[in-house]
Amino acid sequence: MDVGKQLKTIRTMRGLSQRELAKRSGVTNSMISQIEQNLVNPSVGSLKKILDAIPISMGEFFTLDVEPKDDYLF
Repeated sequence: MDVGKQLKTIRTMRGLSQRELAKRSGVTNSMISQIEQNLVNPSVGSLKKILDAIPISMGEFFTLDVEPKDDYLF
């Protein structure tokens, strides 16, 4: 799973900027950016703080399918 892509998709779906999410979660704006670019993997604790600020549960985060489905029309 691409944690960074998942986080960015959910954050934008909820209408949050990186800055707003960072402020709500108590982590730095650069940390949010680095996670979304897959430059760092967040610790479980950091990810929990970020997800609580969205708000979304850890289970929901990892099971929510945000990838667009390929629809084939014949």
